[in-house]
Amino acid sequence: MMITKEAIESTLSEYIQRFVPAMHQWRYHLILAKGGPDYPHLPEQSHLAHIINGVFGLTQLVKFLIVRSVHVPGLDEGAFRKALALYTVHEVHKDKDVELLGSSQFSIPLERLLKEYERLGLHKFVEVDEHLMRAANVHKRSPKHGDLLLSTEPGASRLWLLVRLADTFASVKTPEEALNSLKGYLADLGPAFALKRPPGRYALYYHELKDVRGVLTNMIHRAVAQQLAEEWDFYPLLYFATGTLYLGPSRLDGNAADGLIPAIAGRVLQSLTQGGGADAIRDGLRRQKFDFERYVYAFAMVEDLLRVVRDETLSAKPDARIALKEIDGLVAKRQELTAKWRETVEERFGIRLLDPKEHK
Repeated sequence: MMITKEAIESTLSEYIQRFVPAMHQWRYHLILAKGGPDYPHLPEQSHLAHIINGVFGLTQLVKFLIVRSVHVPGLDEGAFRKALALYTVHEVHKDKDVELLGSSQFSIPLERLLKEYERLGLHKFVEVDEHLMRAANVHKRSPKHGDLLLSTEPGASRLWLLVRLADTFASVKTPEEALNSLKGYLADLGPAFALKRPPGRYALYYHELKDVRGVLTNMIHRAVAQQLAEEWDFYPLLYFATGTLYLGPSRLDGNAADGLIPAIAGRVLQSLTQGGGADAIRDGLRRQKFDFERYVYAFAMVEDLLRVVRDETLSAKPDARIALKEIDGLVAKRQELTAKWRETVEERFGIRLLDPKEHK
């Protein structure tokens, strides 16, 4: 029986409520899964963040399968639960305190895997055999997959594939890397994602903006995603700071891209003029020259520009010690101003250079 969207939401909610606190308890947020001395070529990512990112990516993929009615044999609520649980313990092989049974980094004692599984409370979420737990730790490049044959789980290979998909979702750093890393796993998942001719029904796509400009960039990302979803039936799968990864129809109209940029530009301008204008204007404020980037004048009225300037001026926090700095600088530059002159400035002029009640 095919899994439902309601079952996905319920299972995910249960997982987050039960196992995020459990991972915190066992200090997953303080353990590096990526980066550090062991992986210096990768940006740092805690074990907890790695797990959550992979769970999110896998959930998005399963939702896509449901929405697009893509059938994957054996993928029901029970399989989804098992995939989440197995993925949660897929990094035990990185524990430096594990006494391995052999030379392979994946020769983890089954007792150690079961201990990790139970101390997180996963045995109360779903039951899987220990061989499948160890298989979940083995990545694609390794030939050591004997545990898949020893497992009593009928869908062991499918579950291993779901774990690898989740791990890839959590590990990729850019939309382009995500496309190249995921397409092979998706092709293994089912004929709907076949790569060879004739291709399957769906393929991976991405958009990327490497010029980050805060609010305006976010509006462009949103406009691109909306346009691709509404006009091309793209489904957002994974989000990055610079773009989004999508699943969409593998066969697209060759002329479909002709009006894409004007349509996106129209969406951005519409967003800027409907409530988000002040933030976008402020984002384009050049504080050194106190004017605006040229693109701001494309959507903002003079009244809006002046309002932002006024608000920025009123909200500015002056340096409480500016008077002291000016006086001290003056004394340092002019030899005729003695230390006594400096000490009597407040008394002679009837002023306070720094009011402790106003400037704490």
